[in-house]
Amino acid sequence: MLSLRHQGDLADTLRAAGLDVRPLPRSDDPTPAAVRRAIAERAGPMLFPGLAGSWPARTAWTPENLARAHGHKLVTALMDLPASGVLFPQDQKDYERTMPFAEFVAAMLAAPADSPCYLAYTRAAELFPASDYDFEPLTGRQPYGTDTRVWIGSAGTRSMLHSDLKDNFFCQIWGDKHVVLVPWKHARDVYPFPDNLVNSQVDLANPDLDRFPRLRRAVFYAGTVRPGDVLFMPRGCWHDIRSLTPSVSLNHWFGRPLGAADYAALLLRSGPRSWAATARDFVRYGLLRRRERTVFFFSPPSTGKRLYDLLRWGDFSRENDPAAD
Repeated sequence: MLSLRHQGDLADTLRAAGLDVRPLPRSDDPTPAAVRRAIAERAGPMLFPGLAGSWPARTAWTPENLARAHGHKLVTALMDLPASGVLFPQDQKDYERTMPFAEFVAAMLAAPADSPCYLAYTRAAELFPASDYDFEPLTGRQPYGTDTRVWIGSAGTRSMLHSDLKDNFFCQIWGDKHVVLVPWKHARDVYPFPDNLVNSQVDLANPDLDRFPRLRRAVFYAGTVRPGDVLFMPRGCWHDIRSLTPSVSLNHWFGRPLGAADYAALLLRSGPRSWAATARDFVRYGLLRRRERTVFFFSPPSTGKRLYDLLRWGDFSRENDPAAD
């Protein structure tokens, strides 16, 4: 695994492997109007440097300020996470600990990089004032459900390469993170798991081109997201996000989601192993209603369970739309 000291050089690791790595597209007009144009034109990912610099969260959401103002609130965080590998060695619930928020902040600031901790996927409004940030000027009024989550973690936290069904703003509030993006059109080239089409089998810190030769076809965008920056990631855009320092981040999902047809096309191109896994999980987790293991980072339903939900409920992403929780 890449050491934390070199995590910021992840792009160099990919280039050294012979992959096509380009800088994150960067706007020279970081304004809400430019953001709305980027969304409307569907031109791809775009970094808007300093766009959130005037938000109250930028100064109010230091770890010390948050612990002082909200330290009494109980939170459930992931503690002593693995520092390598694509999957959790144990079920996600085995890493969960409930504690006062102030206790988590102290642990997060002190955690070594080989045992990171993360308060992740938590609705921001459940912890902090919603007046500290404002996405509506960026998105306009939305006919689809939206959702905003907060991510607070130590240096060394990793999301691993995955894709989301909705458009996404990733906003860095405090600390630095390194981001690698791959457009949805290269989904097959990043080797989704046979049983879960939104999670990649590839650890970008150790790209194995003998095992994953189609990586050479993919286009990667890489860069560091710093406090006040807003990164627009279109729906389906694969992303790997790693904390270079202790970090506080927000993300905001919005817009029309990818639909069943998008995933069906990927499934058809993915071959017999994926077809067999989908059929197995359709029975196991759909018809038989068995509990799925959560060994991905905040595991979404398997592709087979999604297909069951589509046929049973008419909703392919019934359990994977955060705005619908």
